[in-house]
Order: sequence, then C-alpha cells, then structure tokens
Amino acid sequence: MGEVLVRSFGYTVAARYLDNRKKMVGERYSHIEAGELGDEATEAINDVDGL
Repeated sequence: MGEVLVRSFGYTVAARYLDNRKKMVGERYSHIEAGELGDEATEAINDVDGL
C-alpha cells in the first residue's frame, strides 16, 4: 500500500497515511523516484539524439 500511496501522492502525503515520518517513507520507497528520474533522463537523451 505504501508504494501505491507514494506513486499517487508523493512522500509527504504517503507518510501521513502510513503514520510515518517523511524521511522514513522516502528511504523505504526511494526506488520509485530513482526509476522516474531514469525515465526522464532516457527521454532527454532520446530527444537530443533526435535533433
């Protein structure tokens, strides 16, 4: 459930729902942000290659 909340609402709101500190939620679900950042970097590279 925590992963769903983080993906839908972000760390702060998920922490409130899970009754945990934002820092703890961020550490536990940091793979979500890492994956999203990787996707954004890939898009940027593809955009530059297309020029």
